[in-house]
Amino acid sequence: MGALFSVNFLLSITKNTVFISLSYAMVAVIIVTLYRLSIRVRDVELEGSISYGKAFWFILLTFFYAALISTVIKYIYFQFINPGYLEAMFQDTMKAMQMMKYPMNDATIGQMETMLKPVNFSLVYIWVNLLLGIIVGSIMAAFVKKEKSIFEDKQEN
Repeated sequence: MGALFSVNFLLSITKNTVFISLSYAMVAVIIVTLYRLSIRVRDVELEGSISYGKAFWFILLTFFYAALISTVIKYIYFQFINPGYLEAMFQDTMKAMQMMKYPMNDATIGQMETMLKPVNFSLVYIWVNLLLGIIVGSIMAAFVKKEKSIFEDKQEN
């Protein structure tokens, strides 16, 4: 999942519309892969049943670990591969704020510069991915959950 998150990031930062379209398709691939992985864990590892809470927790943890892996890739990209990316983003943001006549002072500019450092910007993605994990997990867990049937034999040794 971390590799899928990382590929999605790399596709989304280009200005090529084909790659950006592929990044949207990659979101669908991530969701389908996560669903299939959750079903596999339910059916193989947990003998065919999983509660909503356990399914949600599994999905959230998967998002968390994928976010950690992709955050390392983002940091490497912003720090070493394309260090000018965040500076260009800062300049574009400043232009947009000036066009909107947003009141800016030294503190606001300083906060923006701090947020657009490779470490800080990469770490924000962890929280974004966790929020997405909560949303996806709360929906997907409802489809993944499967309680044991009352008619199944309970084997006790």
